[in-house]
Amino acid sequence: MQNRFYLIGYMGVGKSTWAKRWAKQRSCPVHDLDQLIATEIQMPIDEYITSQGELAFRKVERSVLHATSHLDGIISVGGGTPCFYDNMEVMKALGTTIYLHAGVGFLTKRLVDSAFAGNPRPLLAGVPIDSYGEFIGKHLLERLAFYEQAAIRIAVEKEDVLARLSEL
Repeated sequence: MQNRFYLIGYMGVGKSTWAKRWAKQRSCPVHDLDQLIATEIQMPIDEYITSQGELAFRKVERSVLHATSHLDGIISVGGGTPCFYDNMEVMKALGTTIYLHAGVGFLTKRLVDSAFAGNPRPLLAGVPIDSYGEFIGKHLLERLAFYEQAAIRIAVEKEDVLARLSEL
């Protein structure tokens, strides 16, 4: 039985939420790569990126991802994690990769709602809310080749996500 699963996908698709729900159902550990990184750098990720730059962040992200080799359970990763360095290959070698995907409209609505709720995403800083859809569409297209390398794909808008995950 596989003991390590990586949930990947674009920001706002629900990776962290589904990881927690599935881990509860499986009675197994759940890990959020962003939380592991924040612990490593001892500050919020957005502050680290502002002070050190994205390249420095991606290097730390890669190192922390490699360190997940000793963890069992379900690991949710940031939307950009699979797209840098050899991160996708590392996740595929260490466990089962699961791509949670959704359409641009679904993602845009969730990210707009999040911004209005006072939880804007750092990547969208400076993007006018009425341009989120266009930005997300282009950005998702850039990342798609990485996401589609996942062993399993689940359409969060069309499928019973927990039921699909439970089959694994």
